[in-house]
Amino acid sequence: MGKKVNLIKEMNLNKVRSVLKEAYTATKPQLAELTGLSVVTINSLVNTLLDAGEVFPDTILTSDGGRPAASFRYNSGFRMALVIYMHEYHGRDTAFYYVINLRGEVVERTLQHLVDVDVESFDAQIEKLLGKFPQIKVICFGIPGGEVNQKLVISDYEKMRGKSLSGHVGEKFHLPVLVENDINSAVMGYCHGNEIQDDQCVIGIYFPDKYPPGAGIYLHGDVYKGRNGLAGEIAFLPFGMDWASFDYNPAEIEKFIIKTIRAFCCMYNPDRIVLYGDRFNQATLNMIREKYQSPVEKIMLPEIILSTELNADFEAGIKQLAIKIIDTEQHSALDC
Repeated sequence: MGKKVNLIKEMNLNKVRSVLKEAYTATKPQLAELTGLSVVTINSLVNTLLDAGEVFPDTILTSDGGRPAASFRYNSGFRMALVIYMHEYHGRDTAFYYVINLRGEVVERTLQHLVDVDVESFDAQIEKLLGKFPQIKVICFGIPGGEVNQKLVISDYEKMRGKSLSGHVGEKFHLPVLVENDINSAVMGYCHGNEIQDDQCVIGIYFPDKYPPGAGIYLHGDVYKGRNGLAGEIAFLPFGMDWASFDYNPAEIEKFIIKTIRAFCCMYNPDRIVLYGDRFNQATLNMIREKYQSPVEKIMLPEIILSTELNADFEAGIKQLAIKIIDTEQHSALDC
């Protein structure tokens, strides 16, 4: 019985949170109207959130000749997330650090150029930001690679391979840590920002200047990751590419891209493909279209978008994941 009561209370608290996040400020009668809950229930829930520091009293709203009503504002800084994502930026390995609040607003940002990247490379900057923002309750990494069973089985950074980034950071700073693939995050951010429908399929392909390519698959309203998170690791396609000795010449890259797009078209018949990277231009699109000559291939070829906005889409996607996690952590904390 107690568990059922707690579950109902949590659901009602989530309603109040959601309304306050959207409305910014509201009175108890307004909250009751917007949530469909009674004023008595709202009074109890608001007191719970006030005690936790999750909402705070706002300005007094003067009603028409009646008694003034207190309003309440959601405390967006009640819990925060530290988002760290890495990719090649102007030819240099770079880590971007963002501290975000519950609205997804960035309250602090900085970057760090990296050399000989290892799992300890981020410790000093993390410690500094945690000292400045003790409200940080989760750390989210976006990386060119992927963890399986907390081991980096794929990583552009040689020293990190086989190690546990989430394990090292989680043990050192005693916080939950999420490690997400870079292009998966970017595709999620792109689809969210461009209002892609749940029934659409979007493929994102990223080809850095000095590292093997990767892809993300947006399907059924979410990123499809596969059995252990390695869907989209196109560097392992059987196209005879030896990335250890590859010289990244344009002609060979064009051949690889054509084969990769053809493979995705055959397997997923996507609505859109986004090509990320500075190496792609209109000539790339013309070349791809020229290679698709048969009637069926012409039908299968989707809209292809060239984008240099990997950074923005990456940030948007990883922020969404971070907010989802701190919302979960926040609810769990109140249940304890």
